[in-house]
Amino acid sequence: MDSTRGGGGKIERYRDFFDLQLRFAEAVAEKTSMPIADAVLLTTNFHRRFGLGDAPTDGATGPAWQEYVRGLEALATRQQRADWTQAFYARSPEEQSAFPDHVFGCFEFHAGDATDIIRLHFYNRDALNSDALGPLSKARAGARRCELESMFAFIRKRFPNACYVEGRSWLYGTEAYRRLFPEHYVRSRVIIESGDRFQGMSRWGQFLDREGHVKPELKEMFLRNIARLNAERLWEAFPLPSFRVRAPIDVFYDCYGMAD
Repeated sequence: MDSTRGGGGKIERYRDFFDLQLRFAEAVAEKTSMPIADAVLLTTNFHRRFGLGDAPTDGATGPAWQEYVRGLEALATRQQRADWTQAFYARSPEEQSAFPDHVFGCFEFHAGDATDIIRLHFYNRDALNSDALGPLSKARAGARRCELESMFAFIRKRFPNACYVEGRSWLYGTEAYRRLFPEHYVRSRVIIESGDRFQGMSRWGQFLDREGHVKPELKEMFLRNIARLNAERLWEAFPLPSFRVRAPIDVFYDCYGMAD
């Protein structure tokens, strides 16, 4: 789960989260002899957090990222890199969805006319969230369902050729998230045991609480796992597994009251 609610403004927001990701990137660089700049691009969420969108798969980064990398490569210690990362983030634009008309409350999706697949994502944008009321709490489940109903009504009209819905996230390991979706969809979940790119929140989101703070218990587990990192199975460093789910879109239309 993502969170954009952390207090203290951008000067301090996500400092611990960035430090945790830097530790992972440094461990990957050491284990694989990869340049630190490449490891940071491939294994952190920084490119998105800097408001630069999805990291390019071909490595063709833009001027802003290149400026960040030049600063990063000139530094010798993690603390210096962490301070530089925080300073760069503080003056970066806010992260924006690439498809703002595909955002429905806490949910958004990626789709295009050339594909028949809808890819589903979750972010904590619950304006009514409070210390006692999380976005996936039972009390807010009705609001989440309304968002999903609105989203799939839009999808049905805008993307009539869509056939499947896919998701990838650690959140499918929680009952609070699974209960929002059709049973056929959540029953399809399988643990993702592959990957050498960790640029999204499908894995990194597990470390943040709803206020954007790093969860201490997961941090400690992660640091212990990094200490014995297996370069061939990087995903095993993350305390909670991520899942892949997929189902025909018709089961969503049925679930949310849009059956023909």
